[in-house]
Amino acid sequence: MEGDDFRLRMILVEVQRMSDRHWGQLDGPVRSMDGKAWVGPSARAFERELRRNRRALQEQLEKAVDLLRQPGSGRESGVVL
Repeated sequence: MEGDDFRLRMILVEVQRMSDRHWGQLDGPVRSMDGKAWVGPSARAFERELRRNRRALQEQLEKAVDLLRQPGSGRESGVVL
């Protein structure tokens, strides 16, 4: 059981690192669109899709970390760092 807890903690650490590394992946393009790098009707549609994709990415990264921390993820109270 102790070995399982250790492995789960290591997995959580790695998933958290990946989340941290990719959390702002789409921030640069969003800032560029905020600065009017591209304008017009197709630009507005692109910006809306870009913002949706950034939100979806961040939600999935958060979900991955939260799933490992929840009870039932291998420990009675979830993984704690």
